[in-house]
Amino acid sequence: MLHHAEQVASALAHVFETCTMVPCFPRGVPAVCNQALGRKLNFHTAVLATILSYTTYAMSVLVCFIDGLGLTDPAQPPWTTARLPTLRGLLGAVPTSSLIIDQPALAFRPIDATLGVPGLPQSGTGHTTLWTGVNAAARLGRHYPAYPAPSQRSMIAEHSLFRRCVAAGFRVQLATVHRTPYWELVAQRKQRATAAAFAAQAANLDLPTPADFKAGWAVPWDITGQFLQRWDAFDKADIISPQAAGQRLAQLTSQSDLVHYECYLPDFVGHGRIEAPAELVLELIDAMLAGVLAHLPAHAALIVVSDHGNIEEHEHHRHTFNPVPLLATGAAAPFAASVRALDDVATLIERTLHAQANT
Repeated sequence: MLHHAEQVASALAHVFETCTMVPCFPRGVPAVCNQALGRKLNFHTAVLATILSYTTYAMSVLVCFIDGLGLTDPAQPPWTTARLPTLRGLLGAVPTSSLIIDQPALAFRPIDATLGVPGLPQSGTGHTTLWTGVNAAARLGRHYPAYPAPSQRSMIAEHSLFRRCVAAGFRVQLATVHRTPYWELVAQRKQRATAAAFAAQAANLDLPTPADFKAGWAVPWDITGQFLQRWDAFDKADIISPQAAGQRLAQLTSQSDLVHYECYLPDFVGHGRIEAPAELVLELIDAMLAGVLAHLPAHAALIVVSDHGNIEEHEHHRHTFNPVPLLATGAAAPFAASVRALDDVATLIERTLHAQANT
């Protein structure tokens, strides 16, 4: 088998060597080739390893985090007044806090965001919990707003989901556009770092930049870039459609095992920091998911989750005690039944990755 493989690799290498144009590989291929060469394999085998890596890495996990999205029962506006053909078609109903689906390739359930701690759930401890698997609110003794508590940054570094995945040999890619130079802005106190950013830093991962967005490698946290452009957050950023945003995210799974994206738009609108109808926000998310599902490789899994409720109650601008949605497709679906709260989500992601790696 190896002899035939080396023959194929030799032929491919000859094509590459005699081409008048340098082949344009997806980002990440040189690293695969270098890893093969580092194992003292010959060039032809390295070329084969590179090619095979892009034919066998279809089994990936895309995590779409949606900030500030809760569930009620019965369903109420904006869930009932928004046009949601993707979610309705997928789930057969409007998402509610009583809807539970357990199918081999599709799961949906409400999960707890309070983490057994009194008070309204908050993003700081919610995000920290999601991307570490540790109940950050219980550790801190309270819910912490917006960004991680300074005292928990070392905990994020120690328990980073991304660091664990990288250590296990998985390729992890963040897909949310960040300001640049991000960590310099953080050091200058012009930007506060998210839990995902700290978790990525612990794994030595790059944070996508506006340049990556322009190149098609990343998606803004408002999905299209429309709202961020109003704030001049991007330098002449091009607005994309929500379907195109979903397509980008889905296509990134062809070169990474874990792709992570965060959308903060529902929470910003829920708090009144962005003026937009709540229905529009849900429709943008629905259209993004349409783009994801239309282009997600057949063996890739999708996980959608939130950290706390907000936008689902339009009478006020506060967070809520409502449970949040967990949507899982593909290989992630069978493991979703064991998820009860935010601190179970990291385990869901890791179990899905390891299950796919063993298939």
